Amino acid sequence: MVKAISVLAVVLLMLFGGTVHANPRQTLTDSVELSITTMRPLNPQPGKTLRMSGRLRNTSSDTIASIQVRLLLSTTPMATRSEIATVTAGAADRDGPPTLAVSEPIALLLPRTNADWSLELPLDDLPLIFPGVYVAGLEVIGTGTDGVTQRLGLTRTFLPWFPQGSVTPVSLAWLWPVTSRPDRGLAGLQLSEQTAAEMAAGGRLDRIINNAGDSRITWVFDPCVLQTAEDMVDGYSVATGPASSQSTAGAGAPAAEQWLAAARRSASKQQSVATPYAFPDATALQRAGMDKTVTQSTATAAAEVAASTRASVSGVLAWPAAGITTPSTKRTFREAGATSMLLSDATLPSGLTYTPDGFTTWGGMPVVLADSGLSAALGAPQETRGQGLLARQQFLAEVAMTSGELPDVQRSLVAAPDPLWAPRSTFLRQTLRALDQAPYARIVTLQAAARQATDVARTRVLYSPDQRIGELSRDYLAQVQVQQRTARRFQSILNEPAGLGYEQAVMRQTSAAWRADLTTGNALVRTVSEQLANQTDQVRVATTGTFTLPGDSGRIPVTVANDLPTDVTVGIRLRSDEPARLVAADIAPFEVPAGRKVSLEVEAQVVGSGTLPVRLQLTTPAGRRYGEPVTVQVRTTAYSRAAAYVVTGAFVILAFLLAMNFVRRRRAADDHSAQAEPR
Repeated sequence: MVKAISVLAVVLLMLFGGTVHANPRQTLTDSVELSITTMRPLNPQPGKTLRMSGRLRNTSSDTIASIQVRLLLSTTPMATRSEIATVTAGAADRDGPPTLAVSEPIALLLPRTNADWSLELPLDDLPLIFPGVYVAGLEVIGTGTDGVTQRLGLTRTFLPWFPQGSVTPVSLAWLWPVTSRPDRGLAGLQLSEQTAAEMAAGGRLDRIINNAGDSRITWVFDPCVLQTAEDMVDGYSVATGPASSQSTAGAGAPAAEQWLAAARRSASKQQSVATPYAFPDATALQRAGMDKTVTQSTATAAAEVAASTRASVSGVLAWPAAGITTPSTKRTFREAGATSMLLSDATLPSGLTYTPDGFTTWGGMPVVLADSGLSAALGAPQETRGQGLLARQQFLAEVAMTSGELPDVQRSLVAAPDPLWAPRSTFLRQTLRALDQAPYARIVTLQAAARQATDVARTRVLYSPDQRIGELSRDYLAQVQVQQRTARRFQSILNEPAGLGYEQAVMRQTSAAWRADLTTGNALVRTVSEQLANQTDQVRVATTGTFTLPGDSGRIPVTVANDLPTDVTVGIRLRSDEPARLVAADIAPFEVPAGRKVSLEVEAQVVGSGTLPVRLQLTTPAGRRYGEPVTVQVRTTAYSRAAAYVVTGAFVILAFLLAMNFVRRRRAADDHSAQAEPR
């Protein structure tokens, strides 16, 4: 009887309406913004009262009189889940007539000013005839300067109506990813303090890790963000300029320590899975021949998360960017040790008229299917309280509609937001509370949902050129590959290369996070490349100047300096642009202790006269060039001595000839004198 009276009242209101609630003419643009900041109860049930409130803002330049907010309600529940997206996009097809729920009038609302509004009405007085999700519209009506009552604004949301026992609840596995932009180079250098801000009180990561309570959500931990927190606790630096040497001490250690402790407490309460380190752009990496990076990011992920959280980890969940990938990338993940893969349900559609269980297999790989409707709701804007409430109601509507599709059949549903989601604390707490109370859903762990699921036939959507366009580009990855070659040479001379951590730096540079922020990605690549160049220069030839050999052969003194904190092993090679003039054997690899210099002499032979430029080139233990060569000048005294010998010999011969000539002349003179004497 009460329901019938309510319906009749609504019909009469539509036909005859009062002076304030007369059918308003539509305005071309909304002149009053309406936000909904409160909508209770979280689980509407018979006998309860609907209470809604929020704020109005007059965005026009005119004063508006006699403003009221009234509730519109669709006459029937939505028929399909696709209508949710239509309504959120602004379609008016599901707008219903006014109800009896009306706010107190606001006499005047001046231009650019705000006013609060509220309304309430027993749910039994609303025409909620059938279980389902209704479209609720909050309409602003008022009198403009022309004296005509008109609609000044409208905001739509959803009202799930499922009395107890009306449906079988869906089992909802809600994944909460915990990651951050991996803008960290080598040696604890971060490009910004963004991660510290996210871990600080009220920051994005702080909100995520501290609002799960005791609910059965499933944590999805990126080992990179946990490692970053641990490094921040030990001390880190932040870049202050384009050069990697321009930095200052980071200030986020206390926040990181508190956040890490909270993460460990949360991991001890709920199920946790790991993702590959830094969320790699696996499909782009596989296409560029960098499968090894995908393998390395996956193989140790579970162990790293377990060590950081000090809690058990239920395997590795591969999470390709955009929820779609190729068969070859899937194989790479599987061979690397991923226990399952998360894809969008749009990647493997079923073609059914209802939402099936969100679990299947693909080529032997267990696949978790993120519900695209829930992902859209979790990706809705939440910058304001009003936006957060609309996102909450959209999310609840998606879950409730899924349950209502087959009211007597239990199904498993997976909710997965963007890895870098930024939910409001109120959204998380209120949505969890609503799901805990509502008869249409119950939160379960990912493992429990998978156990309850039944697979259905699906087709696979092929990876398209549009998806390729969204990948990290070949040019971007080529920069990293050039850097990798430099790093391999540097690591090859280190006696203990494990301490560099370069492989993980590659993973951070090739994260899918840089798809949407290529500027920061390029800055990270430049920073790591510069850091590698600086470290490479720490091992160098410290010899300069000109050297004179005492003959055509001799020894050239060479000093090698190692300014690194670790021992290295290098060789030496002498080369010249006039190879025919230089003969020198390569120096076999030798050890240079950390922070020390080692001097040795290199046997060399120089052919010909004049100064010869000689390049002193360090080599790796495998004989490859290392770093830039140093050029010294080498000259020999062998040919100057030979010239001296020639001159001396010539002088001796000349003196001998002169002496011989003197003797001959003397004898000739003596003979002449003897002939001139009288007999």
